[in-house]
Amino acid sequence: MTDLRAPDYLDIALGGTILGTGGGGSYTAARRVAERVLRRRRVRLVALEDVPTRARVVTAAAMGSPEAIRDKPFTTQARLAVQALEAATGERASYVLPVETGGFNHIACMTASAGRNLSVVDADGAGRSIPRLDQTLLYAHGVPFSPFTLADDHGRTITVAAGEFALEQRIALNALEYFGWLAGLACFPMTGKQVKMSSVPGTISLARRVGAAVREAARSGDDILQTVLAVTGGMELIRGKIAGVQTETDGSYTFGTLKVRGSGEHAGSVVSVKSMNENMIAWKDGRLAAVAPDRICYLGPGGRPVTNADVSLGDSIDVFVIEAQRQWKTGAAQGLFSETLKAMGHNSSYVSAEGSSHHPRP
Repeated sequence: MTDLRAPDYLDIALGGTILGTGGGGSYTAARRVAERVLRRRRVRLVALEDVPTRARVVTAAAMGSPEAIRDKPFTTQARLAVQALEAATGERASYVLPVETGGFNHIACMTASAGRNLSVVDADGAGRSIPRLDQTLLYAHGVPFSPFTLADDHGRTITVAAGEFALEQRIALNALEYFGWLAGLACFPMTGKQVKMSSVPGTISLARRVGAAVREAARSGDDILQTVLAVTGGMELIRGKIAGVQTETDGSYTFGTLKVRGSGEHAGSVVSVKSMNENMIAWKDGRLAAVAPDRICYLGPGGRPVTNADVSLGDSIDVFVIEAQRQWKTGAAQGLFSETLKAMGHNSSYVSAEGSSHHPRP
């Protein structure tokens, strides 16, 4: 068990955003919550293997539009959502788990423990950021999504237990609109045994290490991308400038294509990244370079975290990829992205980033 304090929250916000595969929420918002909500609080971080088998665990997160997350305060919403879920299930939780990797949702989960005897599990339900909650490893392992609860900062809550994910998602979006497009979310009530079988361990600690390494590299003048790759075991795809940005919004999803033209030793190369909120597939010089669940990530000048909401034509950017964790190396887990990838032009089975260069672009 580790007690997290103010400097840790800032490192987690930074590192988690870098690891967030182009999504996972705004770094500015994550830092704001770290500084204003958590700064004077301690959060107990517990290793996944130390969670008792029969313990009650719930996921806690923020749910909202990028604009609302950026502009509105996130304070008590996650804590209120967890309390509403406890009331709905009749069972008090002892642990909360982030639903995904991302600076904002790692930090948002921690706010659920504020003022309560709740520990945060050093793990999350995806090991990357994901566009939909049915693309988590929790969902792949059959952990029931519902009942789930939403709460706003006025104390209004809604509990849903429809038993059908598509219907529950529609209800959640309608409620979210009523709540001003920002709410705390609590879902996936489960046992310690279930969370050990269906989550990726060590993701919060990894975010903290990445954030600390970036901060130190920026201070000392070291190569920040190489520092991140050393911590994560990732692979450099390209360093260059953004030569093209295309986005299209459909409902709650933003579909995008980012084109990066290489510079320096990467001169003459081009990387294209397609995203559905989060980065899903990348090609380099016409050949497949990475595909979800591998993690396609961005890094800006000086170690600045970059999401798909931050990119602008002409910006300098580094693109790198981290191979998916072993928990994703099953057919059921990889199949969660099949429909999304097919719509983006990838009809083959998963190929790790290490072997992707052998596959031409369709």
